[in-house]
Amino acid sequence: MMTIPDHQKRVTNNPKISVKTPRAASTFTLLNPKRLEVTVLEPEQFFPTGQWNCDFVFQAPAASAEIYVELKGSDFLHALEQLANTIKLLKSPLQPKKCFVVIRRSPSIDTKMQKLLLDFGRRNKCTIKPKTQHCEHSL
Repeated sequence: MMTIPDHQKRVTNNPKISVKTPRAASTFTLLNPKRLEVTVLEPEQFFPTGQWNCDFVFQAPAASAEIYVELKGSDFLHALEQLANTIKLLKSPLQPKKCFVVIRRSPSIDTKMQKLLLDFGRRNKCTIKPKTQHCEHSL
């Protein structure tokens, strides 16, 4: 597992943890009704420059959960690459891993896209869900 400096971790037990980026119109909210301790990471802050990475990672060891979030304007395939690279670089033992791409316009979920999502999940040992504009997920 990658060692992340403590000053790059934001630990909270808020019942509602919302994130967004300045350049994306999308938002993600993690609902934390049990007020578990959640570490919020922004990989851009600690990964080497030039690495593709997702916008946010939520780690909740008490729930055995790790959630990867990419807030995107439109390039869905690039979002998948960013998520996969972040999972690979973090090498976290937490399971299950859940990935979310929150995008301005949702891609059409045809057979080709379904296969792409299944392959992504299998390769990265995670679930993946595309959402439009705003996404809420509960621990």
